[in-house]
Amino acid sequence: MFKKTPLHRAMFGLTVGSMAAAAPLTVVHAQDPAADDTIEEVVVLGRLQSAAQSLTTERMELPFSADFLSFDVMARAGDPTIAAALRRAPGLTVVDGKFVYVRGLGERYSAVTVNGAAVPSPELTRSIIPLDLFPTTIVESVKIQKSPSPDALAAFGGGWIDIRTKSIPDDLIASLQVGIGANSVSTGDDGFTNNAGGTPLPQPIADAIPRYLGDITPSNIQRVEGGTFNEALAIHGGLLDSLNNDIGLRTESLDPDYDVKAALGNKFYLGAAEDWALGGLITGTWTRKFRNENQIREELGAPQRSTEVDRTFENERFVGAASAGLAYRSDHNVQVDYFYIEDDEDQSFLAQGFEGNFRQEDGSERVTYRTRLEQRELNLLQVSGDHAFNNTPGITDTLERANLRDIKFDWFYSEAEATTDVPNQTQMLGFNRVDRETAERLSTQLEAITAMGIFSFLELRDEQTSYGGNLELPLEFSNVYATISGGWWASQKARDYLGYSVNVNSSGTQAENLTGTTTDVFQDNNFNVGNGFQIFLGQATGNESYLAAQKVDAAYGMLDLMFNDQWRVTAGARWEVYKQAALPFNALDFDGRLIQNQLVELSTADQTAAFQEDDVYASLAGTYMGYGLLGSDDYQIRLSYGQTVVRPDLRELADVVYIDPETTFIVRGNPFLRPSPIDNLELRAEFFYASGDNFTVSLFYKDIDSPIEQFNADAGENGTQLTFGNANSGEVFGVEFEGLKSFDNGLFLSGNLTLSDSEIDVGAVPGLAQEPTNSTRRMTGHSEWVVNGTLGWDANSGRHSAYLNYNVFGERIFGAGIAGNDDAFEQPIHTLGIVYKFFPTDYLEFDVQLDNILDDEREFTQVNRNGDEAKILLQEIGVTFSISAKVSF
Repeated sequence: MFKKTPLHRAMFGLTVGSMAAAAPLTVVHAQDPAADDTIEEVVVLGRLQSAAQSLTTERMELPFSADFLSFDVMARAGDPTIAAALRRAPGLTVVDGKFVYVRGLGERYSAVTVNGAAVPSPELTRSIIPLDLFPTTIVESVKIQKSPSPDALAAFGGGWIDIRTKSIPDDLIASLQVGIGANSVSTGDDGFTNNAGGTPLPQPIADAIPRYLGDITPSNIQRVEGGTFNEALAIHGGLLDSLNNDIGLRTESLDPDYDVKAALGNKFYLGAAEDWALGGLITGTWTRKFRNENQIREELGAPQRSTEVDRTFENERFVGAASAGLAYRSDHNVQVDYFYIEDDEDQSFLAQGFEGNFRQEDGSERVTYRTRLEQRELNLLQVSGDHAFNNTPGITDTLERANLRDIKFDWFYSEAEATTDVPNQTQMLGFNRVDRETAERLSTQLEAITAMGIFSFLELRDEQTSYGGNLELPLEFSNVYATISGGWWASQKARDYLGYSVNVNSSGTQAENLTGTTTDVFQDNNFNVGNGFQIFLGQATGNESYLAAQKVDAAYGMLDLMFNDQWRVTAGARWEVYKQAALPFNALDFDGRLIQNQLVELSTADQTAAFQEDDVYASLAGTYMGYGLLGSDDYQIRLSYGQTVVRPDLRELADVVYIDPETTFIVRGNPFLRPSPIDNLELRAEFFYASGDNFTVSLFYKDIDSPIEQFNADAGENGTQLTFGNANSGEVFGVEFEGLKSFDNGLFLSGNLTLSDSEIDVGAVPGLAQEPTNSTRRMTGHSEWVVNGTLGWDANSGRHSAYLNYNVFGERIFGAGIAGNDDAFEQPIHTLGIVYKFFPTDYLEFDVQLDNILDDEREFTQVNRNGDEAKILLQEIGVTFSISAKVSF
């Protein structure tokens, strides 16, 4: 609880705004002022109101439309991560619990920054950093900007999401939270675990690669070393023995979810005048959970044949943040922030089913074993400052004489490194003997083929530097208030992706040595050269390594004019120079022939490895502000236009092939991709009421040139293959409603609805091997409708709160079909969750959550060229329950 004395009625119109979960205000009047000198005061019992005030004020003051979520709002709603919180933001849906779709557009149309700085993603298959990596404990607020502005990144089409981390606290804060949870299809049920991960490329093999020029077969070893074939075979056997062959899957009962969160910070004033203040803040979050994410996948070409995928994920994550800040009076603040994120995900995978040449009528079933440990790290160091000159000795008077006293300046510098290590990923192929009539599994055997198995070792390193600054000068004239601003922004990123594959050759192995599962076959006494096993270096699915770089230099200027406190016009432009290059290479190319071929290709006019563009992106907005319309205390109507661009990711441009760990689909890059310029138009009306209620309606239109689309192809026995290509043109248009309505006794209803449509003209797609099936259709990733809603209750005592949250998106195209196969669709997921919080004291909090109560599943469908529908993916999610306790001071 807190008190404001006095609090002007108009401030109520600036509270809450479009906050997804907000508490109504209760006004308590003191005694009659005529009876004594008691001052009337307002007691705000909703814990979210004060946090929302500054953000709603910022929302109204911005010349271009944006939405905000504050830490208090996210914490009150029980959101553990930013991704979870954004499910309730207007027009947003969250995919895979990580990536945000804005106004029905896929994650490629979003941009994510941290305190305004570009940050590399440790996710192998996405350029956008996964938002579930950021716990809400380190976040002050999140800004979601949907309309372009000169001071915003040019590279977004749906929304720009800026994660603004916590600043130094004003007083001592200390908190500790402990939680435990369960999932209906995971916790306590049986799942797979393994010991395969955690072992990088063995040193004997690493040393052998240059010695034998990438060929470690016994015959080449004999050629290099001389001697007998048996001596060479013994050397080869030592290389085979150096592999970690403890790759069998074990069945275990899965543990509950655990999480621990802690924070400690304070501010100290220095000197007799207390002009200087020094503060610090340390936060830490640790979580661990197991998930069974089992799938059923029907073969696109023959839906009657399906594969059952049993897979278990073990995820352990630690997020640490440390901040230190120094402030002088209220004019100057400098802060240093360091963030460390460690995210380890261990996957155990068993697929069994009839596909390709494995059919029930032949008495055989394909079996695939896979293990994968993905170790991701993000190190982020930022230095930032903001400066005003209202009360700075020696400077304020000088600036005042030059009519520059109100000038403001802010800046930042950021260095980040994201690494992803996949040590000893394994994939082994086998088959089950099945009963031809009942499909009962009778026995298991690994295949006697040249590439029965693959040991993969992958390393990715992104290093990114980002810096920028803004200068703002307000000027006041008769009936006109002007603000001139400008600034710069830059980013440089370098990527190094290296992959080695060690393939297992079992073609000379007897059947009795291949009988059983991977646990049986890969025993030390069985998996050796004496039983016919050999290894060789190769490529798992194509080019596995590449180098890439990306550079952006930008500057902007903007003029903001306010007339008679009613009319506002804002205009400006952003100039960006963008450069990028992606060069695939073969780590086993010791004779240099492939490099020479690439050098020749790079010298041609139509080379695709490097790209550069230089463009200006204009923005214009006009706003009318008033009061009384539709009974509002304040309202504003804004019309804005802006130019942006969406650029392909480095990995999408590289001619490499990889497996998406979320869907297990094969993905191939396309070096012919080019950027997609976008014209954005929006009309937005916002209404604010004294009670804190609000209502917003937005009309938007986007015209996209050469939109980048994801295409689906049937890869036969390898499942579904995804690739990318540019269509001719596209457009998106729709309407977005959002609002908050409070009722008596602490009840409120908040939510948003987005209705939209899209259309693209596909045309001929460069780099696509087969023609797209539909020349005109909706855009990939676009949903025609999105609904987010919250029914909430905040007790007047401030001791209880409860929220019922509902989220759903309309059917959307997952990948465009080619070669006669129709488009693949992701079906709607209806997510219903309950959050209850109890505050027995001002220092103690209990939290109970239940998520995905409807137990909905992920489902992807596609109709093949014969008109048969296949469920190319059906995945369990399960109902999640959690409980936590928090003590704070």
